[in-house]
Amino acid sequence: MNSTPPKWFTKSLEVKKTEHSIKVDGANINYQKWSNEKNPGLLLVHGSGSHSHWWDFIAPSFLDLFEVVAIDLSGMGESDHRKEYKAEIFANEILSVAKDANLFSDRSKPPVICGHSLGGFMSAAAGSLSKELIRGVIMIDSPIRPPDYDYSQHMHSYPIRKRKTYPTLESILERFRLAPDQTCKNQYIIDYIAKWSVQEVENGYEWKFDDTLFEKLIFERPRRDIAFGLPCPLGIIYGANSALMSKEIIDYMKQQVNSETQMICIENAQHHVILDQPLRTVKAIKNIVSLW
Repeated sequence: MNSTPPKWFTKSLEVKKTEHSIKVDGANINYQKWSNEKNPGLLLVHGSGSHSHWWDFIAPSFLDLFEVVAIDLSGMGESDHRKEYKAEIFANEILSVAKDANLFSDRSKPPVICGHSLGGFMSAAAGSLSKELIRGVIMIDSPIRPPDYDYSQHMHSYPIRKRKTYPTLESILERFRLAPDQTCKNQYIIDYIAKWSVQEVENGYEWKFDDTLFEKLIFERPRRDIAFGLPCPLGIIYGANSALMSKEIIDYMKQQVNSETQMICIENAQHHVILDQPLRTVKAIKNIVSLW
């Protein structure tokens, strides 16, 4: 385990960014912005139980090509919780943030939407519903399962633990776990995202995510229909050692995408590709976008 942050990591966290909040379908939605207004937009979408700070250490690496925005989806991060969650609601949050951040304004190219895990599906949902032109959608380790998939072998990626109150900050941070559970050699990244995952409450500390989110989440269309029917280009990145991207799923996805869709496998990465191989993830995203 490497607990000492390298220079590129600490320098990335020093890059100036701004915090914003807008109301979408009755909920306050938070987002961060790394400004470079001359460039097209890149909107980053975190996975389940996560938050926009998962992107803090790689977002500045895109400023040579993009103005970068990272959203807190409702039920997570600094955004409000909801009574119910739908893919269409998440998609509207993403598109509303893109509009509020002026990513659809007069730029040389339309924005790219890139999401990890659940965020990949919601990025695709946004791309499918957008009335504005989207340059492309990138899904990072978002498994699209075949219709005959055997769910008895299914591994969940979302937080299923119920929230509880911990007496001290140290005690809750000690309980931070990735879902699905995996090791990560970059302990300095784990430490960083963990501290942004908690909030102080009256009797101690709790996780920020809505632990009932997946009980309330509705997909009104099959995920494969959303992703494989996009009106814009699709790019796919996945970890070579991901517990969610089995050979069966990868083969199915390769069969369903068109010949122009890039699928990039990142070696020595599990489901949480961004944490395992942050710089390789940046390179993969840039490689995909370079052809759009």
